Amino acid sequence: MEIFETPLPGVGIRYEFDTQSGRRLGILVHRDGLRDMFVYCENDVDTCNETIRLSTHEAASLVELMGGTKITERLSDLRHEVQGLSIEWVTIESSSPLVGKTIGDGRIRTESSASVVAVLRGGESFPGPGPEFEFLIGDTALVIGSHDGVEKARRIIAG
Repeated sequence: MEIFETPLPGVGIRYEFDTQSGRRLGILVHRDGLRDMFVYCENDVDTCNETIRLSTHEAASLVELMGGTKITERLSDLRHEVQGLSIEWVTIESSSPLVGKTIGDGRIRTESSASVVAVLRGGESFPGPGPEFEFLIGDTALVIGSHDGVEKARRIIAG
């Protein structure tokens, strides 16, 4: 499947693709983390039948429902192999005290004993981000550790 990517300066990035049934779908990833999902008309791919706005949390939930990413599948397998391991995706909302701050600024590992092992930003992934990695609104941090540690890290990140 071919995905078409169109940067929209000052707005975000629009992704579009054609389904096997011939329908065109699109997702606009706004700079602030919101997502707009488009279902285009069957006879006119320049016109939308429907536009649905999703918050970053709703978009992350939809990804999980649709089968998630390969990293999600691998981590799910890992969770079953390591007793007591907890894994959670935490979305950086505008209310997070860590917006514009680094992982190190948040003292996440020090305060929670859990680690941010990857960050998803739009269509990009940042595996193994260091303490200098700066969070932006809409980022999704993958946190791993004990159940209590992951919950503490989630509270630090979410505020």
